[in-house]
Amino acid sequence: MIIREDIVKDLVAKYPWPKAIAVTGALGSGKTEWVLNLAFALKATAVPVTVADVDIINPYFCVRQIQTRLEEEGLTIIAPPESAKWSDMPVLSPKVGWALKDPEGKLLMDIGGDAIGVRALKQFSDLLEDVGYMLMLIVNTFRPQTSDTQGIADMIRRMESISSLKIKALVANCHLMEETTVDELVHGINKAREASKELSLPLLYATVPPSLHSEMDRISSVIDVPLWPLERRMMLPWEEDYMWTRQ
Repeated sequence: MIIREDIVKDLVAKYPWPKAIAVTGALGSGKTEWVLNLAFALKATAVPVTVADVDIINPYFCVRQIQTRLEEEGLTIIAPPESAKWSDMPVLSPKVGWALKDPEGKLLMDIGGDAIGVRALKQFSDLLEDVGYMLMLIVNTFRPQTSDTQGIADMIRRMESISSLKIKALVANCHLMEETTVDELVHGINKAREASKELSLPLLYATVPPSLHSEMDRISSVIDVPLWPLERRMMLPWEEDYMWTRQ
């Protein structure tokens, strides 16, 4: 299903977005997929968008994998220097700091998974405070680390301690890959909604996987969170359009 541009433009217009938008979450929570969906939605509103790959945890499933294709589609991509691009060393491009100081457009930062991944933000914490930031946590309540409010709270506490920054919002990305049913999705989103209320954090969106786009009207009738029809851009190694084949 091709997502209509006006749908995501309306969704992204629901909130005021600061200069810097950093996205984190548990390993496998769908951070990179969400970063790219949000980036293209902002781009559709004529905002210049830069995406910084600051994943210091896993260099093999992140923005740098499909950098060329994303640039061809109009995004500016900041990735680690070529000499360290596929290394597991925590090397970041100095262009990240420059992009934060650029008054034009938005900077989206794709952070590595789990609490340790937010170490990449520590060096930018003062600058992020100066320019304005939103650090959002992607929550998949089917992942063990974020399966309930306590697990989500524990992850937030660790991330905030390491980064010296505050998690300011949640996004529910609840799924069991292509096996997700409507009932499972609704159950997962409701758990994320419960956590957002208990933690006093806004739940900005709940994503709907491509396999359930046709059920969005049904889902929206029982969910009071804006639903985002997720478009997949990051493919898995066994899938036909896996990233190595689409540079």
